[in-house]
Parts: sequence; structure tokens; C-alpha cells
Amino acid sequence: MLVFVLAGVLLAAGCGSSSSSGGTSASPAASSDILRVASLYGVTTWDPSASYSTEVMYLANCYEPLVYANPAGSATPFSPGLATSWTVAKNGLSWTFKLRQGVKFHDGTPFNAAAVKYSLGRTMKLNLGAAYLLGQIKDIKVVDNYTVEFVLSTPAPMDRIMAADYATWMFSPATKGKSQAWWDKGNEDGTGPYMLDSYTPDQQIVFKANPDWWGGWKPNQFKKVVVQLVGDAGTQRQLLESGAVDSINLVARDQVSALKANPDLTVYVGPSLNSYLMFFNTQRKPLDNVKVRQALSYAVPYADLIAVGAGGFGTQSRGPVPIGLWPNTDGTVRQYKTDFAKAKQLLADAGYPGGGFTLQLVYTSENSNEAAFTPLIKEAFAKVGVTVKIQALLNDAAAAKARGNPANRQDLAIQLWWPSLPDGIDNLTPMFGSEKTVVYNWSYWYNPEFDKLIAEGFKLSATDPKAAIVPYDQAQNMLVDQAVAAFLFDDQTVAAHLATIKYSDKAINFNYPQVQFWTQITK
Repeated sequence: MLVFVLAGVLLAAGCGSSSSSGGTSASPAASSDILRVASLYGVTTWDPSASYSTEVMYLANCYEPLVYANPAGSATPFSPGLATSWTVAKNGLSWTFKLRQGVKFHDGTPFNAAAVKYSLGRTMKLNLGAAYLLGQIKDIKVVDNYTVEFVLSTPAPMDRIMAADYATWMFSPATKGKSQAWWDKGNEDGTGPYMLDSYTPDQQIVFKANPDWWGGWKPNQFKKVVVQLVGDAGTQRQLLESGAVDSINLVARDQVSALKANPDLTVYVGPSLNSYLMFFNTQRKPLDNVKVRQALSYAVPYADLIAVGAGGFGTQSRGPVPIGLWPNTDGTVRQYKTDFAKAKQLLADAGYPGGGFTLQLVYTSENSNEAAFTPLIKEAFAKVGVTVKIQALLNDAAAAKARGNPANRQDLAIQLWWPSLPDGIDNLTPMFGSEKTVVYNWSYWYNPEFDKLIAEGFKLSATDPKAAIVPYDQAQNMLVDQAVAAFLFDDQTVAAHLATIKYSDKAINFNYPQVQFWTQITK
């Protein structure tokens, strides 16, 4: 969840509509069955139980979950994956999933309920990466060959959890006993449309079509995908513009205009679950005063941040859960608007007329987006008499500072966040729930009432999602009213491809932006 951003690039995610453009020439896509992709994302591990990083882009085409999340506004929130239907008990403590029949793993082993029990059981046992998402599972029962029941220790929305981008992939029981070295050498064994053909670390990954894929193949789909691993966004752009590759799934915002000016390219823009916020250190003066935090929230230049930091591809946030991500779908969460007069008045009411204090602001140096918009915050705060000293730190160093000795922590911390599953609980609990030791709550604000509301919402979401909205909204508005953080903006996806290929509206994963579903990209 804590973002790891490659140097000089902006991470974005989502799905949406394509818009054509105009400019220099690029050679047409090959007429063969090969899709050529330039990617900035390396592989930390090929182990589906351990994965928790950018290799998700590749694993998501080799492995499949029981359920897929649909974008906001869809007729239904989920689509069947390896499960065809599911039901929940009235008390929310048991979920039953009916499984798709006739599915095989890449090694030929049949997919069934025993495979579900093995896959999730191994992930829970290893307890790596996002295994915490499965923490409510007390038992996995094989009801029959194609029916599996999850028995829970506490009510939980297993439909949302099973649609997560990590920890919920199904893999063959034939992998039992395989070592970590076997996985990391470049091995996989899922049910997905593509199979790993070859892997050269930091250079190239080749995938081939799974001939037995249950989804079936159409003539206009690519039967082979060659991924070229590149080191920076500039190289990625050059490869696309020259026609050396067909697709890139990340466009730095300062490159958008040039790409749109090229008639041989199509720029894809869509919504995202990525959002930026700025934590206030609520345990340090003067930020321990809620009026000071509210004043600074009014002093944030939200529109300018979106224009400069997101290249215009963003919207002002309403709390920590992006609009479109359940439970923040109806716009009822309050937000601040830039109002310097209001900010000055609140500072005076707090005993700081004219400001007169200095704050240290830390941002992640790898993130060019943050580097672009952070100076705007400094300039805006100066207008209300508050001096900001900016410190750029590598992601690991910024995290170490935030989690370290309280005396050495920052006053303000910029954060880019995305959830691991299609549920705002993954935004609310890690960043604002009470912690025994500091991990992600960099405001250091701990409130039992907030914890109680989140727990109530989570339990209700299993059996009565509409009722769950009430405590969730109360919790989110509590964060806004207490100005625990300044919620800056929700980001958007910007990707690009040759105009000779086509993206469907499902080509980019709504829940995790870096993922392209290659079966949804056609000739």
C-alpha cells in the first residue's frame, strides 16, 4: 500500500475511455500475434503468495481470483472470476462460493475447491505481503468439488476481499513444496490467459497464450506478449513514438501534450484509486491544535496542486477514500476549499495571529509529481504567515523518519496511497486506525471512537452495505473535521498506445492502475 515510486515517473491507475490525438509518425503495430509492451515495473517475486509490489502487472495475467471488481457506476459491483456465484450467511460469518467448472491450471491440474483451500491456505500460512487481507478466515471448507465455504472469525465482506489484487490468486496444488528459489527463478502456475514463457531479469519477460484458458480466444487477441523492461519514462515514450512497442501503461504528466499531438498514438485517460494527502503531526505543537490544522487545510491551494502536480488529471479529494471507491461514492464526505481569509482567522483564534511558526514538510524524492506540487504548498502557507522548510527523502528514508524517534519526525508528510482491495477500509484503517507501533498512521492521531466506527462499518459491510455507509461516513467526516490530514487530490490514469491497437474499457485494472489485462487489448 505504501507507494514505491520509480524515479522520475508518476504512478496512476484506473480505467475509462480513450481519446485520440495528433503529431509525428510511428510505425504501425506488427500484424503478428505479438503485443509489444514497454514497462517500468520490475519483478520482486513470482510467488503469488508473497507478491506485494509492481510484479502485479504480470501476475494478474497469469493468475485469476474468484471475483473481479467492477468500476464505479457499473450495474453490479463485481463480476465472476473463478467463482460463478456466492452467498453470505445472515450473520456474516460464512460465505459460500460456487466455482467455475472445467478450468485447468497451466500444468493441467484441474481447478476445484481443494485448489482454493490450498492456494489461500498457503498464503495465510506464509503470512507475507497482503496476507493480512485474509485475517478473518478461520476455516476453508471443501463442501464438494466445486463449492467452497469460508468460515470467519468476524463478519467481513469476502466478495470485496476475494477481488483484491494481492493474496487471493489461485495456483496449482502441484506447486506444493516448491522452494522460494523455484518461484523467483521465473516460474508460475495459474489459470490465467497467459503463461510465462521466458524471463530475463531487468531486461525482458515473454508470455504466451494459455491454449486451455476457459475464457477462450478470439482472432484479434494477441497470443504472445513481449515486455521490455526499461529504466525511465523518457525511454518508454521514445519506444512508443518510434513504433518499437505498441503500448505503455504509464505516461508522465509532462509528456501528455506531446503524445496527444501524435496522430499515430492514442492517449487513454481514466479514473484511479490513487490519492494524495498530507499528514499533520498532531502530537507536535502547534499542529496539536485542531484550529491550526483546519487553518492550514483552508490554506492548501487544491486547484493549483491538481493543475501542476497532476497535469490537470485529478479531482479534489473528499477524505482519504477516493470518490468511486466504496464507501465514498455519494460525495457526502465534506472537504475544505482554499480560503486564505478563513485560514488567517482560524490561526488567530488558535493564538497564532499572523502565523509566525515554521514547519518541516517531507515528500518522496522519487515521485516527480510530489516534487512538482510541494513548492506550491510552501508558497500558499507563506500567505498566511507560516514558513515551510521542504525536505526531499527517498521513500524508505521518509518512512524511517516517520516511524522513528518522535523528536525527529516531520511536521508534514506527503503520501501517495492506493488500496489493495476495492474497499475503502484499506485507506481508513492503515492510515488512521490506532497502531501499537507506527507503520502508516503518520498523523499519530489515535481515536477510539474512530476505531469503533470503522469496525462497525466493516462488520455491516458483510451483510448490509447500505447500513455500513452510515458509520463509514461518520468516520470519514471525523477525519475531515479534525483535520488529521489535508486530503489533496484523487489522481487519474494516463496510458498510451499505438492507434493501430485498441483498448477495451476493461483493459486497465480499475482497482490497481499498473495492471493491463492483455486479453482486453486487441488488433
